[in-house]
Amino acid sequence: MAENNDWEAMLRAVLGDAAADDIIANLRAQGIDPATQMEGMLSPANFDMVVKQVKDMLGSTGEGPVNWQIAERVARETVTSQHFDRLSGLEGDAARRALSTASLWLDAATDIDPATGPAMAFSRLDWVAHALPTLKKILDPVGANIARAFGETMKGQQAQLPPGMLPFDPSQMVGGLVASLLGMQYGKALAELAVSSFGTTDTGIPLVEGSFAGLVPTNVDEFARGIEGTDTKEVELYVAVREAAAARLYTRVPWLRSRVVDSVAQFAHGIEIDMSSIEEQVRELRLDDPSQMENVDLTDVFDVEFSPAQKEAQARLEHLLSLIEGWVSEVSARAVSAHLPNFVALSEMFSRRYATDNPAKHVWSAQLGLELAPKRLREAAAFWRMAEAKLGIEGRDALWAHPDLLPEVADLDNPAAFFDGSWSRTKDLDAELDSFLEDVLSGSASDSAPHEPKFGDDGDAASSEGGTGDDGPGGTTPSDDDRQ
Repeated sequence: MAENNDWEAMLRAVLGDAAADDIIANLRAQGIDPATQMEGMLSPANFDMVVKQVKDMLGSTGEGPVNWQIAERVARETVTSQHFDRLSGLEGDAARRALSTASLWLDAATDIDPATGPAMAFSRLDWVAHALPTLKKILDPVGANIARAFGETMKGQQAQLPPGMLPFDPSQMVGGLVASLLGMQYGKALAELAVSSFGTTDTGIPLVEGSFAGLVPTNVDEFARGIEGTDTKEVELYVAVREAAAARLYTRVPWLRSRVVDSVAQFAHGIEIDMSSIEEQVRELRLDDPSQMENVDLTDVFDVEFSPAQKEAQARLEHLLSLIEGWVSEVSARAVSAHLPNFVALSEMFSRRYATDNPAKHVWSAQLGLELAPKRLREAAAFWRMAEAKLGIEGRDALWAHPDLLPEVADLDNPAAFFDGSWSRTKDLDAELDSFLEDVLSGSASDSAPHEPKFGDDGDAASSEGGTGDDGPGGTTPSDDDRQ
């Protein structure tokens, strides 16, 4: 009777020849008969137990494309073991006083009202807890694409076998393992952001929900101490002004935060995955050593050129981020000019940091294949300076009332032309809004109301962003720990 080598065919079909040869050689080197060992492992009776052991080891729940329980645990353990900080009452009070002072200075520099919630001081672990929900919204679509690509690759491997030969579905096993791997990867990214973020908005995305301004004093202090020749207190106050200005913009402009977060999530949903990279990862999976799964690197799966539609979406997002950062930079510089002697140097330093050296750029590039950075920060800042000169502070800030009032990409090259026609654009939009309100009051409002896609269509979703509520993050009152 011929020797039955079905187990070896299964192994090679699932893992590839190189990985299969490594496993066989490893078993033989240990004096183990590969046929006996693998036939038992790949039998229907034993394989479920093996998969369960692997999932238990990695902590996979098998629910969703990303295991966010692992992500949170990895982030918290990374911060606790390597970057732990504990805020004293004095440190928390100092951060809140800085934000209070910043708000007073901003009152003279902008017509946009302060955030409605209290000033907050976060430890790094606090920041992790508050940023996790938004990070989940942004990265879940990417995780789904990666998991789908792994599943399709495994099905392709399985299709090489005779029907009914393989006693399990490898795509289901890999789905759970990839969810765990993504959880570990995103947890490390979250920890990296927690260690570098000054507040709620300086990662390029407003990650922390709620109508308030908040600082991470440990990160601000470490950054300030690393700058030679500059008073630490000045740096802390400048950071507080920037945070408070961004908080006003994101919490008082009702469409802005959801527009930014949704744009990133939609972009992530359309990301194509490099299947050759996935296939290489699958070939490296080893059934004889499940711990090797922890070393799988998923950061190279974005090596696929963006489609024309994605390039256009990327340009729109970068333009909006440039307008936001340009406004924050210009308003902040105006607010501190009478109070901080070194405000010009500070403004230049932060412009460079947010345009080129922001640590968050590395995180987003690794997790999204996209650098979330204001590509035209200087042009945007110049636009807002001209806006104040032409329209005054109130008129400048009124441009945020509706997306259609903001300059387009080409307008940053010739802002004077924009302002020559800005009043007619404003007048047309005002007339449209007045007509819509008249229809509402008369009971004849229609779906032609001027709004951006998804803006105003889902009241629950809008409220979940915490854009205008009086509560703290996620609609809940901040805890005592958050305030310390």
